[in-house]
Amino acid sequence: MADLPQPILDVLEFEKSLRVEASVLDDPFYQCPSDAATVKAAPGTLLKVEKDVDTKSYLLPAGTTVSKFMYQSEKLNGTPVPVSALILWPYATRTQPDGYSVVAWAHGTSGANVNQAPSNYKNLWQHFLAPYQIALQGYVVIATDYAGLGVQTDASGAPIMHEYLASPSQANDVVHSVTAARTAFPELSKQFVVIGHSQGGGAAWAVAQKAADHPTPGYLGAIAISPYTNFLIEESIFGPKVGAAICRVIASSFPEFDPREILTPEGAKRVDLMFNTGAGVAAAIALFHDVDVVKPDWRQNPFVIKHADLTCSGGKAIGGPLLVIHGQADPMNSLAAVEIAVEKTARLFPSAQLQSVWLPDVKHSPALGASQQLWMDWIADRFAGIEVPAGHQTSLLKSSRPSKMYHKDQNWYLEKATKFFQAV
Repeated sequence: MADLPQPILDVLEFEKSLRVEASVLDDPFYQCPSDAATVKAAPGTLLKVEKDVDTKSYLLPAGTTVSKFMYQSEKLNGTPVPVSALILWPYATRTQPDGYSVVAWAHGTSGANVNQAPSNYKNLWQHFLAPYQIALQGYVVIATDYAGLGVQTDASGAPIMHEYLASPSQANDVVHSVTAARTAFPELSKQFVVIGHSQGGGAAWAVAQKAADHPTPGYLGAIAISPYTNFLIEESIFGPKVGAAICRVIASSFPEFDPREILTPEGAKRVDLMFNTGAGVAAAIALFHDVDVVKPDWRQNPFVIKHADLTCSGGKAIGGPLLVIHGQADPMNSLAAVEIAVEKTARLFPSAQLQSVWLPDVKHSPALGASQQLWMDWIADRFAGIEVPAGHQTSLLKSSRPSKMYHKDQNWYLEKATKFFQAV
């Protein structure tokens, strides 16, 4: 740590300041029960629940509160894994005939280390970009942390790796979180809509793909915003960085794969630093900045290709309606990659209930705010029982004012008020 440049140390310290507990290892909630029943628990089983969390350390909208729970999910290979999650409760809740209306939120990249669990972030990681807004519209928000973020070891004591950008794995976490939450809170409706952004957009898309083969009772549809789709065709400057970030995930799926096959010597050092320092997404970007972390031919590695085919979104059957929203100026998940995924799905599955909306001059995270009215209405329509027609429908969401006049990037973050006049 002492050898790191000061700017990276500053980022690491800032990321630490965002957390409720400096480390989830200091919070007994994130310790998985070690009894035999937990080891054998089926996916969707509730393992523990903290119904009324003390929220004084959180930065929440007034009129909301939080519950936390742990449940059994399943890894990419189907083996069981415990996962932590949160529920963000509105004051006045929308209802279905069988209970409170549920939206499952799949978060964007927070990092690949245990301390990047959104349930341990004061602002729940993406705050007013989506989860706060959804709750303030009266929906109960169920938000998984994803396996490996929050819970460090399973019931047998084995360490848990976060299977970063393995979208089917994160889809498992989303679906099973809803099942477990209903066990903890029977007042929740069995019907739910899934929405995710970036990594979570890929997860939401994967939920739709999962629904084609394994329908989930009550699932009404999914929204994928700025979704990660397939690193093999990702044209953005972040594509090679993704290759480095997921090399250990590939090795966990294919033990015969050695990450050094694709990493440069400096890239191997930076990947080690990412994990050894507990870097979140901002620190990881800083560590990988201006460094060739992967070899030029990394995409030709046979294990990389196999892993991409196993985990990609697009070109696969979907169950239920799927809305894809993407900014045409997204510098992180390229427009071209998402267009290819959408077009391939529409071509191979012409009866799929697929909608795509493109946002001119809109970037990665700003796509959430720019399209909020659209996806909020889409969620409401699913609960209202309005059918999405079969086939691919695509449209362009144009701005009401010239695009050059709009704020392009987020230039703020949430901080706790320390004086009365800061929160009047």
